[in-house]
Amino acid sequence: MTNGTSAPLLDVRDLRVTFDIRRDGDMPWTPPRHLRAVNGVDFTIRPGETLGIVGESGCGKSTLARALIGLVPATGKAIWQDGTDLLSLSARQMLRYRSDIQMVFQDPLASLNPRMTVGQIIAEPLTTHRKGLSRDEVKLRVKQMMDRVGLLPNQINRYPHEFSGGQCQRIGIARALIVEPKLIICDEPVSALDVSIQAQVINLLDDLQRDLGLALVFIAHDLSVVKHISDRVMVLYLGKVMELEGADEVYANPQHPYTQALLSAVPVPDPARERAKRIIPLVGDLPSPLAPPSGCVFRTRCPRAQPLCAAEVPALTGGRHGAHAHRFACHFPGPLTATEIDAHREAAA
Repeated sequence: MTNGTSAPLLDVRDLRVTFDIRRDGDMPWTPPRHLRAVNGVDFTIRPGETLGIVGESGCGKSTLARALIGLVPATGKAIWQDGTDLLSLSARQMLRYRSDIQMVFQDPLASLNPRMTVGQIIAEPLTTHRKGLSRDEVKLRVKQMMDRVGLLPNQINRYPHEFSGGQCQRIGIARALIVEPKLIICDEPVSALDVSIQAQVINLLDDLQRDLGLALVFIAHDLSVVKHISDRVMVLYLGKVMELEGADEVYANPQHPYTQALLSAVPVPDPARERAKRIIPLVGDLPSPLAPPSGCVFRTRCPRAQPLCAAEVPALTGGRHGAHAHRFACHFPGPLTATEIDAHREAAA
């Protein structure tokens, strides 16, 4: 964990990812529609820090992750600590930064090559980025990394289908760590796992981060998982940042209605408090990113929406809370009242 005062490892400014969409039957001269999956996102990552990114499915979390490592084209700036804009690099130029930025994917089994042994899978980044190592050195490092992530070194010649989902995710983590990266992007790494296995993988990531000084971008839709591992939390909705603040503050003092609605759905391990809390319903479905609402993109589902929300896009503003900036994109921030929640629930009924 970091105290928030060190220089940024990665400084992202106005990150945008737009896909051109054509429908069946469109004429060749028909202009495509633009799907803005990520729409002007700003954030920084410092060495040893974890930034949690949360939001519903379809809000642009995974697209943002893929943009950072060059798997989808993006505009804006992503300034690495040496001053290089990663988004301006070609695929060949980006290769030198691949060992510094690694990724752990959502589906642990689908992200592993079924025709390769575990040893080959974990060794692959080494053979790509550390070409000077001998075969014996590579094998030794692979076994050491397997031991570090909780895998038995004598399993080195087994194939992915011989492992459980949690073990496959450990293989993915070992593959990401083998080249000693500075930043790991975890794209919902525990969503496909059982709850007990989720805790094991999260604790593993926490221990590895502390021991190795890693920076993490941890993407999830479960706020309880994000709070456990994150220094700061960024809440995304339709590709835009709704709120960005310290993890403790996001639970104690959420300002945006969307953040409050997400938090209200998190189970509380106290029966009395669970019965007493007010659930803030998210009315309707997530709007299509092909035709987002005017003004504030959350206004169509917001308990506090007013005419200004439709007319004007709220800026991401706010102040500081401790070591972190507490920013939110809302014209009317603050805790929702019981009257507002009840009225919104009645409208949804």
